[in-house]
Formats: sequence, structure tokens, C-alpha cells
Amino acid sequence: MWDLPRDMEEEVLCRVPLTSVGLVRSTCKRWNMLSRCDDHLFAKKHLAHLAAEAAKKKDHPLVVMMMDYRVQLMRLNLSNNKDEVVVVNPEAKLIGLDQIDVREIFHCDGLLLCIPKEDHYRLIVWNPYWGRGQLRWIEHTHNHHLLDKHLSGCLDMYTYGFGYDNSSSQYKILRFMNYPHVVEFKIYDFNSDSWRILDLFPPDNDWRIKFDQLCLSLKGNTYWFAAEAMNYDAISFLVCFDFTTETFSPPLPLPFEAFPQDTLSLSSSSTSLVVLFQSADTWEMEIWISNTIEQPNALSWNSKVFLSANIEQRIYPHCFFIDQEKKVVVIFDKNAPNGTSSREIAYIFVGGGVDDDGSFLKQQVVKESAYPFCCSHGCYYVPSLVQLN
Repeated sequence: MWDLPRDMEEEVLCRVPLTSVGLVRSTCKRWNMLSRCDDHLFAKKHLAHLAAEAAKKKDHPLVVMMMDYRVQLMRLNLSNNKDEVVVVNPEAKLIGLDQIDVREIFHCDGLLLCIPKEDHYRLIVWNPYWGRGQLRWIEHTHNHHLLDKHLSGCLDMYTYGFGYDNSSSQYKILRFMNYPHVVEFKIYDFNSDSWRILDLFPPDNDWRIKFDQLCLSLKGNTYWFAAEAMNYDAISFLVCFDFTTETFSPPLPLPFEAFPQDTLSLSSSSTSLVVLFQSADTWEMEIWISNTIEQPNALSWNSKVFLSANIEQRIYPHCFFIDQEKKVVVIFDKNAPNGTSSREIAYIFVGGGVDDDGSFLKQQVVKESAYPFCCSHGCYYVPSLVQLN
């Protein structure tokens, strides 16, 4: 390899799988410098090869998963072939976060926002493509007076959003405590490396996002489920935070009526939102796909349900993935056979449409876990050239 011309050396190395990039960079100084050149020529060529391979395997997308407080890459098999046994293949640990316990992850265009499990005073933003060198630790302060008065010092009651400002092309983090009697909104600008307070609405606003509600970033904006404040029978809807205007949208309708006891989960497909709904009364599950979203304050849904399935158990998914062409759905849930251990389970459904009910295909034990209260989080992953200065 040492005698190869540089262009041929690049051609060989740019075909390395994403999960082996860290090993390539640690092999020698020459390869490390080649893959990290300031002009990004090698990285661009490498990502082009990765995109071409992903196009060939579009029913095997790469996803980032947080399980047992650790972050790793996984490869999904969204084939509807019943003879294929393996649905989820662990690919590799992500070098950089392999020694850090993380309780939540958020994805936005190749970057990950990670909430540490123990360190409540710092956040991590990371581009996995560039490895450990692209970990950015962000200090954040708390309003101790409000916390001590209302929450007895509990510092993990914050909700986070991750997106970018289209006008300035900079990433931002939203952090808020939307809790009865405590409303605090702050936003972090990457360019200025600072937090500032947002005066969005008073504490008696008529809707609330629950503190344990996971969000989804799409086209630079972030979506949550919400409901009327202090109304225990309120119907749920969606709200969107626009990182360009730094404002929330008005309530956005769902294609069904969902009450607090029902199950709701968010995912995405290309430029559309995907919503999973399970009735607490009938256990019937539905998955709906929105039309292409052009504006963050407007949302409409396809006229027909993507998948409808009658299942004989209650599910509590924190993430799920779909293949629109094959009409395949993979749902991650926690199954706890006893009080000391649990399993990460992937449930696979095939079918769709009001005239063709979805059918349960199979389930796979993804991981045996010793953390029954650690729910897995996951998102599609596409590598990015963005560098965190």
C-alpha cells in the first residue's frame, strides 16, 4: 500500500465501510491525515461511495440506536421476506461515545445531540463520521431557584430539541422545562457558543409538552406531541418549533383522536412525518404518514392509513422505522419477563391500507438487557461533513 499513488490509495480507502473509518484513521498518521484533509475531498468521495452502497441496500438502512445507555450503529433488514430470520444486525460501537453513558439521543442531519446519563450540567454534540475529535461538550446552567422550589433539585426534567436556522445555516439547541408552575426556555447558538433566554409564552399557556416526550427533527425543525394543559382527558396534537423564527407553531392536527392513555410515537420517512398510534381500549395499532411538509406551521395527512393491525398486547415504542414501498414496519419495545432483566424486542409488521390490514410477521430479541427502565431510542443515520469548530 505504501507504494501506491495517492489517487489510487484514496480510491481504495474511500470504499471502507463507515464502521471501519475509525480503524483506518488509527492505523497510521498518513491515513489519518488523508481522511481528515481540510479540503474534504477524500471525505466527499467516501460519502459518495457510502451513499451509492446505501442506495443498493435501501431496505437495509443504517440507524443509530441507544440501548443500555450506550450508542451504536445498527443495520435494519426491512425486507418482507418471511424466510429471512435476522431483522436487526448490530454494526459497531461508535468510537467517541463508547465510554459514555447516554440517556437520550437526538439526530439532525448527521449530527447527534446526546444527553449524558449522570452529568446534568453538560450536553454532547457529535458528528460520528469525524470520530472522537468531533465531540463538543456544551456547558449549561440551571435556574436553581425554580428547581429547588418546585422540583427539589431534580435536574433531568428538561426537554430538548435539536435543529438548525435556515437563514444562517447554524445549528441550535432548544432546552425547556414546560412543567406546571415552571416554564423556562433557552436556546443555544453554535456560532456564539452561548445560551440565551427565549420569552415564548407565560406559565398559564393552554398547552403542554410532557417532560418525558421524545421529539423528532425534520428539515431543521423539531416536533413533539402535546395536549391542553391541566386537562387529563385532552386530545393530543403536534407542535413544531421553528429554529429559524424561534417560535412554536399553533397546534397541528393528528389524523385520529388520541387521549393521554393511548400510545403515540414519532418517526420520519424522507420529508414526511410518520405517527404510530395504539388505542388503549382496543389495542388496535395504526401508522399514518403526512404529506410532504413545506412549512413548519402547516401539516396534512395522507387520506389512507399506511398500516392498520390488530395486536393482542400493549406496546410502548420509543422508536420505529418503516419502508413505504415494501410496507414493512419495525417497532422497538421493551419486554420485561421479570423484575431484574429485560429484553429489547423488535416487532415486524407487513401490510397496510384500510382494505389490507397489517399482519404481524415475527419478533426478534435484539438485546438482553440489565436495565429494565432504559428505553431504547433510535433514528435513521446519514453521515455528514459538518465539523463542529
